Amino acid sequence: MKLLPREHGASAIWFSSLLLPFGTLRQQPWAPGVAVFLAASVFALIVTGRLTTRSKVIARLERDPLLLPILSSSLTLLVPLGQILMVGQLPFPILAVWLVFLTYCSSGVVYTRDSVRSVLKEAPLAWTSFGLSAAIVLAEVAILSAAHWLSITAIAVVVPLSIHRVIVLLLTQR
Repeated sequence: MKLLPREHGASAIWFSSLLLPFGTLRQQPWAPGVAVFLAASVFALIVTGRLTTRSKVIARLERDPLLLPILSSSLTLLVPLGQILMVGQLPFPILAVWLVFLTYCSSGVVYTRDSVRSVLKEAPLAWTSFGLSAAIVLAEVAILSAAHWLSITAIAVVVPLSIHRVIVLLLTQR
């Protein structure tokens, strides 16, 4: 049985979704909740791995403009689940971090799919894909920061990753 998803991006989103709840803890976690969260996370990884074991499934997902971002981003639901299981609550600042993470992951999946298609010469990569995803994420960070639900330091994560996307875009256009 294959445990890891065939899509490396899904594995990266899963791993980030596993670590983020621990990185955002504001109090000591409840030990049984940690065990349940880890078990749920491993189960999510196994289910994702099973769903992506066949090339036909991957090909179908890659062609669908909505299904791939939705399924990939659904792994980010581990973040609020982890908070609820480990501390019994989901404060607004944690919810805001998850929302930025969700938006960044879903737009990143679309951008990566477009980049791969560009490299394979199936479709040209346009700045609109990058520009729209960057604008949405940055607007979200600004709004949530203005509401005092998100630390402005979240920009320290979003900006380097956005710079990476610009570099990929420039390299694929060559």
